[in-house]
Amino acid sequence: MTAQVATLLAILAAMSVSFFAELLPISFTALMVPVALQATGILKPAQAWGGFANTTIITWYGLFIIGGAFVKTTFTNKIKHFVNRNAQGSSVRVTLMVLIACSVIGMMTSAGGTIALLSPLLLEICKDTGMDPKKLFKPTADVCNWASVQMFPIGGSIAYFMWFNSYLEQTGSPLRYGLFDFTFIKFPMWLILVAYYLFTSRGQKLKSESVAEVAEAAKPARYTPKEEKVIVTIFFLNVILMVVASMTKIIAPYLVSLFFAAVIMGKGYLTEKEAFQSISWQTVFLVAGTLPLATAINVSGTSEWMVGLVQQMFPSMTNPVVLATAFAVISMVVTQFMSNLAVWAVFGPIAASMAVSLGMDPRLVLAGVGVGSIICFATPMAAPAPAYAYSAAGFKMKEYIKMGWFPCVLMTVVFVLWAPLVLNWLY
Repeated sequence: MTAQVATLLAILAAMSVSFFAELLPISFTALMVPVALQATGILKPAQAWGGFANTTIITWYGLFIIGGAFVKTTFTNKIKHFVNRNAQGSSVRVTLMVLIACSVIGMMTSAGGTIALLSPLLLEICKDTGMDPKKLFKPTADVCNWASVQMFPIGGSIAYFMWFNSYLEQTGSPLRYGLFDFTFIKFPMWLILVAYYLFTSRGQKLKSESVAEVAEAAKPARYTPKEEKVIVTIFFLNVILMVVASMTKIIAPYLVSLFFAAVIMGKGYLTEKEAFQSISWQTVFLVAGTLPLATAINVSGTSEWMVGLVQQMFPSMTNPVVLATAFAVISMVVTQFMSNLAVWAVFGPIAASMAVSLGMDPRLVLAGVGVGSIICFATPMAAPAPAYAYSAAGFKMKEYIKMGWFPCVLMTVVFVLWAPLVLNWLY
């Protein structure tokens, strides 16, 4: 272990303790991460602060502003009344409608973008129905995150499919994943995750529709009918064009959201103060501050140290299910503190090469990394969507961990039991 590896591990430990014990505000702790990475010389300034220029963060700025204007229209009242009418007093029905809608949008765009765009509406639904925001935002972030990565070969998931096949190609193996292999693995697991969160959402007493309608009717309209039509059109057109941009790569999705946000500001639908207030700055600092950790893990040699550690732990394995389980558990744990893409980059090549060298089918073992890294439910640092859910719903760290640890264990166990069966059937 080199000095830089030891230093980075110390920074990770200090960050984790501060986050979990809530010794300092979470935004301050996250902001100190790039400070520490630059001060210790692990990263150059541009690398340490690159998280604030990340395209996900830039996309969020536009989405926050668009959502901030949209939620002030009377159109959102129609959505909330639709939810109330179809919920029939059931928090389970509300949760199911939200999870399905966000999963569909997330598959075509991204989980973080979906939560950022729809969170103002979700907060209004919670206020309107009386649901606990924590019991709606946490399931929505987790389920949407799961659906948005490799559940169906749509949008960015096609690139991920090609990425994983490149790992197999680099090992010299003739084996490849089929286009729907991860769908067969992940979609049934999505159903189980949805069922679990529907179970946990039971028992919440909702407000009656009549009470909610009277309260909304008493509020004066912010915009004229013409202005409302423009804002609603911007909202849905932004979703459509971001889907097209994500699939075709003709233009960066963040340019779409920023353009429409500029239109909203230019037309005066939000004041400058309202636009700034619509942005969840705690989420921005949390994600942007911790994003450079992935870069630090690579440039400091920590990734090589971790790979060596894994190789020492499993020098001669004969059972592919056990090896896939090991990589799934390791990836699940590590991804709570770094992005799933970084986990893939670190453990994907070593999982594939170890499986081939041991005479195993590498597809199951590599799937352990692919799926384990998406089981990012235990901490808000795990992915952009959980980070936003943490901030928007007003979680405490202990509350978030308490709600998130069991789904992590559940989905890991389901993968270990289900993936070998379905891949054995496919191959």
